[in-house]
Amino acid sequence: MDLDFLFEEDVKEIQELSPGYEDHASDVWLVKTEKQEVVVRTSRLTEEPNNDFWWGCKTIFGIDPRRVFELENINNTLSTITSMPVPRVLTKGKRHSREFIVVEKLTGEVVQSFVNQSSSVLQSLGEGLAKIHTYRKNYVGSPSVLFTIKLEDFHQHLNESMTELVSRFYKEEKDIKDKLDEIRSLLKDIPSPDYSSFVLVDMDPTQFLSDGDVITGLVDTEAYVVAPREFDFIGLEYVLDEKAAIDFKIGYEKVLEVPDLSQVRTPYRYLYRLLSVQGDVDITEWLNHKKLF
Repeated sequence: MDLDFLFEEDVKEIQELSPGYEDHASDVWLVKTEKQEVVVRTSRLTEEPNNDFWWGCKTIFGIDPRRVFELENINNTLSTITSMPVPRVLTKGKRHSREFIVVEKLTGEVVQSFVNQSSSVLQSLGEGLAKIHTYRKNYVGSPSVLFTIKLEDFHQHLNESMTELVSRFYKEEKDIKDKLDEIRSLLKDIPSPDYSSFVLVDMDPTQFLSDGDVITGLVDTEAYVVAPREFDFIGLEYVLDEKAAIDFKIGYEKVLEVPDLSQVRTPYRYLYRLLSVQGDVDITEWLNHKKLF
């Protein structure tokens, strides 16, 4: 990949950075020049999102992974409110209709799992996410505010979007289709969210860096949306175990109380399964996953 157009000085070395799984939406490179060592990101998608995750994220929250320049606003905002380092966007450029950004290279190793991490790492994760959740908005949608849904309309919007998700991607999945009416009914009885915040829809340990003592980077921010903070806890229940959840909660409660998930857990979990947040999991197993918060 020719990335010279992003730099004034000569590029000395380019190393592709893989997230460790297939079908990721971004291309990421570590780039060394005469003066600096930075990270370059762009989207692999060149056409309208058409898989369950990105189509769903665009329909429900209005984000599009092709709009890479929007990460400048997201990263810069996050870096001012959280204790976890978030890479600043240094420069940006466009080539063949693809948007590229150059961001700071942060220290630390990619976190492969939150299980068996030190208490200090998990507490720093909890405190960092809680500080992000102090950022309050009165709509659901994209951080760029190009797409907004009123809080009082969100669950109806979610109902309609999930119905279309099932129709588009799960019409052959009987167990998922059969559950839809029950989920729609549950959503109608749930109060509207009090507020929204920054939420990472694809919550996963690989979005973070660590030095073994604390989280040293929140580096993958392309799936950040503005939504009820409960969504982050829905995602966390699938990537933490009991011990990790206790440590995470200690850190989180230094800043905020953990939200009550009892009313939203089932419908929000159903949505995350439709988005394949952790892959193609049996719907019954997914909905009956252990409750950690």
